[in-house]
Amino acid sequence: MVMRETLDGFHGGLQIGGRIITNLRYADDIILLATLEAELQEFVYRVDRVSRKCSLLINVYKTKVLVSDGIACCILIRNELLEHVSTFPYHGSLITEDGECTTEFPTRLNRGLAIGASQQKIWKSHSIPISTKMRLMKTLVWPSNVRL
Repeated sequence: MVMRETLDGFHGGLQIGGRIITNLRYADDIILLATLEAELQEFVYRVDRVSRKCSLLINVYKTKVLVSDGIACCILIRNELLEHVSTFPYHGSLITEDGECTTEFPTRLNRGLAIGASQQKIWKSHSIPISTKMRLMKTLVWPSNVRL
C-alpha cells in the first residue's frame, strides 16, 4: 500500500534488462534504487511522507545510503542526514559500492565450514550411511560449484 502510493507518479529508478526497477522489497525491508541524488532524495521523501500518513516511521538510524560511484551524497529524512556506507549486509549477502562479490565468497565458505563443524554428532554417527553424510556435506557446506 505504502509503496503503491509512493510510486504513483514517480518516474525514477534504475534500468535493468529493459525494465525500470525502483525498489526491492522483502518483508519490512525496502531498497530504493535511483540513478541521481536528487531522484533518490525525492524517492525517500515520498516514502517517508506516505509512511507517516499510515502511522509508520522510518528509523533514521537503521536506514543507510550506499552509492555505486563512490561519491557521497546527502540524503535526508525529516532533516536528519542518513549514514553513508560502502558495504551493506542484506539477507546473507554483502552488497558493496563497487558491485564486486570477492568479499562474499570467503564469508560464505566460512559459514558453510562452521555449519559442517557444528554437525559433529552426524559425522561421527555409525547409524547414518556415508552416502547420506556426503549428500549433507554437499548440500550444507560445499559451494555448488564443487563436485566429487
